[in-house]
Amino acid sequence: MERRWHQRIEIDVPATLAINGKHRPGPCRIRNFSAGGLFLETAVPLERNQFVEVLIHPHGVSPRVIDGMVVHVGDSGVGIEAETRFWSQALNWA
Repeated sequence: MERRWHQRIEIDVPATLAINGKHRPGPCRIRNFSAGGLFLETAVPLERNQFVEVLIHPHGVSPRVIDGMVVHVGDSGVGIEAETRFWSQALNWA
């Protein structure tokens, strides 16, 4: 049984993924998020414990950079634990 600290909210939002130390950010899609992190669909090969930045352009607020670490790698995408908790509260996902 999977247990989570925070409720996940399903979305489909385009974003940009940058791997720390690499110069070419690439496109990704945020498929769900919680106060603790997000799940991304991406073609970029990632590994657990890799540090990344996710750039999002939410409606109504300035672009945000979410720093995080890859904590889950699966066939459908990667789970990112956000460096800052409750990062999503100030965003309008509409």
